[in-house]
Amino acid sequence: MREELISLLRCPVCYKENLIVYITNENHIEIREGYIKCQDCGKSYEINNGIVNLLINPSSEIINEQKGWTALEKAVVNTDELMLSLPDAIGEHKTAWKSQAENFHYMFSKLNLNGKEAVLDLGSGRCWATRFLSRKGCYAVGLDILLTKYVGLLTSDIYIDRENIYFERVCGNMNALPFRDQIFDLVFISATLHHSSNISITLKEVSRVLKPQGQVVIINEPVAGLVKSVELDCTEIKMGINEHVYRLWKYLRELRRAGLQYRIYPYIGGYSRIINLINRGLIIISPKQLFCKKICDLLVYIQLLFLGGVLNLIAYKPE
Repeated sequence: MREELISLLRCPVCYKENLIVYITNENHIEIREGYIKCQDCGKSYEINNGIVNLLINPSSEIINEQKGWTALEKAVVNTDELMLSLPDAIGEHKTAWKSQAENFHYMFSKLNLNGKEAVLDLGSGRCWATRFLSRKGCYAVGLDILLTKYVGLLTSDIYIDRENIYFERVCGNMNALPFRDQIFDLVFISATLHHSSNISITLKEVSRVLKPQGQVVIINEPVAGLVKSVELDCTEIKMGINEHVYRLWKYLRELRRAGLQYRIYPYIGGYSRIINLINRGLIIISPKQLFCKKICDLLVYIQLLFLGGVLNLIAYKPE
């Protein structure tokens, strides 16, 4: 971490902002080891490998998820080269990442970043998306509960060392964000919300740390249609990972309750080849004129409501 990160943080115990950083080891890039101390409650938080750990009193759910992802990482072959290729991936991994990569590139192109934004990558995991935000010149911060290399925040050293970029990394709880109010211009959320057991709390926290007129980008979130069960039976759940699939109305209701206004965008991939082809067409024609936009928005809404698929949207926080 770098010392300027302190200006974004608050103590996750007492919520005060009077924090001081103590350095025990640093290099030409950042503080690698040390700790942050709250001058109000006296609580200290370690900095290890450039990552500040603000995750306090993790629930059994969080602990089980950490263990599950650590075990899953060992079950597949991961390399630095694979991390550097994400989200497009290489070799045998390309198929598994194809839909996520296409949705990411499509939605990322909608952001029009000017490089002056402070951006939170919520549930950043490996930080592959965080580094795209950093490439645009943004002050980017990745937050996750995972540290393990190749699935968590320790993967960040690959990008920082090999791509000559920098971004901050914070270990923390997305339902109790260790950041000050109204501090970020953009909160980026990719395939993360469905890991929350309470998206109402998560989105209220997102709204709290977002500046007025700030944006929230949500991509690659699975949606269950009316004809599909929300009950899941997959490898991740069996390993203790917190996986959910919510219906469209649940996402949209909680966005409104958090004071966020939104627009849904077409998605690529999902549960149907036919729908995938239709949506690729919508992506091409929807920007052409206002009437087409409204029709496209309605079609995507109906798809997600009845058939399910993948949620891509941009929301903003009014003044």
